[in-house]
Formats: sequence, structure tokens, C-alpha cells
Amino acid sequence: MSRTVRLVSILVASTNIPITRLATRLLYSAGFSLALLAGFLHVIATRGEEVNLTAVYEALRGIPGALIGLFVLIQLLVIFLRALRYQVIFRAQLALERPSFRQLVFVTGVRNMVVDLLPARLGELVFVLMLNRGCRVPVARGLAVLTISLVADILILVPVILVMGLLPLALTGLTPGLIPAGFALCGMTVAAVGIAWKGLPWLATQLDRRAPDRLRRVVQFLTDFKQVLDQCLQQSILMRLLLLSVVLRFLKYYGLYLLFTAVTGAAGLTVPALNALQSLAALVASEAAASLPIPALMGFGTYEAGGFLVLTLLGYSAVMSLITMLTVHIAAQVVDYLLGCGCLALFFLIVPRQVRPAGSKFLTARVFQFRYWALVFAGAVFAVGLVLIVGQYDRVQKGRSQLPPPVGQAVIRPFESPVSHWTDQDLPRGWMVWSSNRFGNHDILQMHLPNGRITRLTQHPHSEYFPRISPDGRQLVFARSREAWVSQRDPVPWNVFLLDLESGRERQLAEFATSPTWSEDGDRVYFQRGTDEFVELDLASGRERVLYRAGEGRIPARVEFSRPSYNLRRTQMAVTWRGARRMTVTVGLDGNLRPIGQGCQLTWAPDGGFLYWVDHGGLMQNRIYKQARGTDEARPWLDLPVPYSHEYFPRLSRDGRYLVLGASRGGHEHDVADYEIFLWPVGARPERAIRLTWHTGNDSWPDLFLQ
Repeated sequence: MSRTVRLVSILVASTNIPITRLATRLLYSAGFSLALLAGFLHVIATRGEEVNLTAVYEALRGIPGALIGLFVLIQLLVIFLRALRYQVIFRAQLALERPSFRQLVFVTGVRNMVVDLLPARLGELVFVLMLNRGCRVPVARGLAVLTISLVADILILVPVILVMGLLPLALTGLTPGLIPAGFALCGMTVAAVGIAWKGLPWLATQLDRRAPDRLRRVVQFLTDFKQVLDQCLQQSILMRLLLLSVVLRFLKYYGLYLLFTAVTGAAGLTVPALNALQSLAALVASEAAASLPIPALMGFGTYEAGGFLVLTLLGYSAVMSLITMLTVHIAAQVVDYLLGCGCLALFFLIVPRQVRPAGSKFLTARVFQFRYWALVFAGAVFAVGLVLIVGQYDRVQKGRSQLPPPVGQAVIRPFESPVSHWTDQDLPRGWMVWSSNRFGNHDILQMHLPNGRITRLTQHPHSEYFPRISPDGRQLVFARSREAWVSQRDPVPWNVFLLDLESGRERQLAEFATSPTWSEDGDRVYFQRGTDEFVELDLASGRERVLYRAGEGRIPARVEFSRPSYNLRRTQMAVTWRGARRMTVTVGLDGNLRPIGQGCQLTWAPDGGFLYWVDHGGLMQNRIYKQARGTDEARPWLDLPVPYSHEYFPRLSRDGRYLVLGASRGGHEHDVADYEIFLWPVGARPERAIRLTWHTGNDSWPDLFLQ
């Protein structure tokens, strides 16, 4: 143990990097990574999407253990093959300083760990440093070996990058603007190969002729470097290197592809349109972005940027793209760091007792000079990054509300306005119910049409949401919170109640249930229990039957149901899945599953003829979409004119003539935003929608009954 500690201290001391310098780098890189991740959250918030980063944990937990084991084996094989390639290069040199294969394996494992820790692949220098300090390999020789291996990798990547640049010609969903970008990247890659292979030796020759004495160390270093390259070229090892590089590149991306498919398959992430080539495009883009000279900690932020760009161009939601690439990155990093730490410990056990640097003194403490102002600046960057990501995550985080929303106040309608008043000819006869907090907490209110008279149906200290009218108009089902205040986003602490509108009596139908709906005949009530069950309740017998449960049939495990709608005629549930990503689907009792889109509040029309839901893309982010039965094409259905153009809570009347909905000036939060209730004659111009409520409080979840 003491020997290991001594060797560790020797290795750390030999790097000549003060602790303060290390702290500066870590703070600066961490702050930059946080700022980049905050940028992704800003994009998500701008698009009106929801994110809960606990989905990363759920996606990681959902990766099969067998696949993790296979990925570890592939990474071990990559380490051995990369060490073998280094050995081929060392054997081509006419020098005695040749580390053993065992040493190369351990150094390679550490290199794979550290290469992602520093930006622009500066972690590659750890390979040179460990060979120099532990295996007595001169710095110039180690850098030459490293450069030759990198050139071989780049030569293999050129055709891969070229294919990625041509993807827009072969695949739909990618912009043709990527074509010149792909060719430009190929050109830059070829230029990098030329500089590494021919540029540095040429520079060594020129400096040897003309350099002053103060540059002699640099000249000596480049001369040694050129000598190593010439020796390798004389040994004709290029074909062996390329063959090993092809196998290495295949294994690396195959392992990442397995990890990628496992992540996208966990917690309902699967998108059938994504094929192997598209997955490879996302992975290559992530690797390329992580290699850019951006000081991100362990590549976080830069790695996600490449895959995020490709996946969003392919049609993925911003949330899903971020969660997927972040999960893949974390899983790969955990494996690399576990293997790297093991290799580092084994390397210490075999390193000689006395370690003396060998060869060039090009890498000295002067390279790592420290200024105290740098630490202050790094701390400021970290603080800014932390503030940015906390602010952006708080912006998009949709967790449980801590306090009830403000009550608000009534608004006096303007006398002259096309939507401020109505007549008997403008409105149908019937009534509307909705949830409103204008009396303190959320109660169920009733508005009689066409006169607009409001009746308070419930007066309970707990919150009440999701009122739904029976087909005959005599009863009402709704959800009441089990606590004084519960956000409607929390699907668990609710009970479902039945209210008789004639007598005013109510009774409890189900515990820990929410989002109730009626069957077409009014004999049954459907509701969501907890987060993962959809239940049918027979009102006559009181018998419950679970129709759908997460983890059964083709429904993935660890997904949350949100606002399910059931069509008895078609025996299909329409629902939004919330897990690592949001996905709207229809599910039949036979297990037939059909993805619909990325929106929410997916609802069947009363006759089962079509589906409608809410999704972003309107004038104020949201609008309502409609999809006919038996088709895959959804079209925009309603987008109100500004300012009330953020639509939500749509509900179609049973005769299909009117749509009642909530709309805000852009505020989205379900419990807090100032939603107003509008009535739209289906098929009329959006400007013909009539505003029914005039209050600054929260008015939501309307339903309509026509006489």
C-alpha cells in the first residue's frame, strides 16, 4: 500500500501541475459545461416542451444488465486492440525504449478515461506523460506514436464523415444544408492529416536551419519527432495500422450503437423511424463535437450538442434528444472511468520503484504556469454556468407546485368587441362546466348558456379538476385532491367523485384515481390510477377492471400515463406517455400500438371518427391538431388569433358542432397561467371563437353539454 501511494505521488509530482491549477481547470470546464447544458434547456423551454432530468436516471436504470456487460467487453477489446496498434508502431522504431504490451494496455485504459476529461482531446497527452514517467519513453517518441495512431483514426473517419455529409441525399428529414458542411468537415480532416504527417517534419527542418538558440529545445523535439515518423514509414506498417483502425472504429461505434439502442428503448424512448445509419450519424456528430477545442468538463455539453443537432433534424423532440445523448454519454463515461481507474491502479503496481523522466524536457512546469487571477476567473465562469442551468431548469421543470396559484380578479368585458358579448343567436343552448380558482381553491363551476349565469357546483377545501359531463347531462365526474393543494401534474393523490346535478349529492367512485371520462353509453367510467394503470369502472356493479398497465403487452415499463381517453367503439386508448420522453399513442386491447405524435391531451372525438390533441407550433406556441381515423397525417385544426393563442384543454361537444377550450397569452403552467375559456363553432374562422370567461385566475378543463 505504501509503495502504491509513493508511486502515485511520484506520478502526480512529475506532471508539475499545482493543485490550484487543477482546481482552475475543473472550475472553468465545469462552468462551461453547465452553460452549454443551460443552452439546451433554453431551447426546450422556448419550444414549450417539458423535461424532468430524473428521466436520465430512469433511462440508465432501464438499460439491461446483459447489454452493459457486453458493452464492457467491447470496451475491453477496444483497449487491447488499441494497445496492440501502439505496439506495432513502437516495434517499427529503431529504439530500445519499448514498453511491454502489458504496460501499453494499462496506459491505454487510462488514456481512454482521461481523453474525455480534457477538451480538444488534450487528455491524449496523459498517454505520453505516463510512457515518459513510468516507462522511460522520450516525450518526442511518445508524441510520434500518438500522432501516427491519430492519423490512422482520421484516415478511417474520412469516409465515415463523408457518408454523414451525404446523408441528406439518402434520408428524409435531414436538411440539404448538411451536404456542404459534410464536405467541409472532410476537407478539414484531410488538412489535419497533412499537417500532422508532413507539416511537423517540414517545420522541424525549417527551424533546424533558421531557429535561434532559444528555440533549440523546440527544434530538438521536432527533430526527434521527424526521426520517429521516418522510421515508421520505412517499416511499411501502414496497412496493418489501417486494418487495426478499421476494427477499432467498428467495435467502438458498434458498442455505442448498442448502448444508444438500449437507451432509446428504455422508458418508452423508441422511435421506429430511427435506423442504424441515423443512429451512427448522431454518434459520430457527438464524437466530433466533443473533439472541438471547447473547455467542457468530460465533454458534457459538447458531446450532447452533436447528437442533439442530428436528432432534432431527424424530427426528435428537443427533450428526447437531450435525454438520449446525455444518458448515452453518462453510461459510456461510467464504463470508461471504471476501466480507466482499474488500469491506473494496475499501472502503479508494475511501474518501477525509481522513476526518472527520459528524453526531451519539452513538457515542463512552464507549460502549466499558474496565475491566481485565473482561479478567480474560473470560479466566476462556474458560478455563471451554475446560475444559468439552475434558472433554465427551473424554467422548464414541471414538478409539483409548492403553493396554490393566486386567486386573481374579475375583468370587466369591453362593450364593443366581437368576442366580448353574445346573443341567443351566437351561442347554443346548454351549459358548460370547468375548473376555476376564482373563489380560492379550484372548484367546479357551471355556466348556463346563452345567458352566461355562473353556478358554483362544489365548495370543498381541496382542489377539484377534470370535470366531465355524463352523456345524458344529469351527472358529473371529477377528481378531488386528497390534500389541501395538489398540482394537477401530480397524478397520484386524487380520488374520483360522482356528482348528481339534480340533487347536488356526490359520492366517491375510486381512490388514488384521476382524469375520469365517460363511456359513450354512460354505464361506465374510465380513469387513471396512479401513474401506470387505466381502469374501467362499471357503475351498476361497482366492479373495476384494469384495461391497460405499464409493463404489460407492448406498453413499456416505467412510463407514466397522462390524460388517457378511451373509445369503446374502437376499443382503443389514446394516451400520452411520459417517461424519458413524451410520446402520444393509441393502444388497442389486442396490444396493437400506434405512435401519433409528440403532443398531449390526446382525445377521441365522441363518435370515434378522429383524434385531436394539443401540440406546439402555433402563433403563441400551442395549437390544436386533428387526425382522421385510419390516416397518419395530422393537420392543424384551430389556432386562435393573438393574444389568446396558446391553446389548451380542448373538449368537443357530443354532436361535434362546438369546441370548448382554454387559451392564454402564452403562459403554459396548468395550475397558474391565466387561461380563459373560449367556445369555437367547428369549421368557422378562428376569429369567430367566443370568449366565455373574464377573470385573471386560472380557468381550465372545460366540458360542454348542449340541449
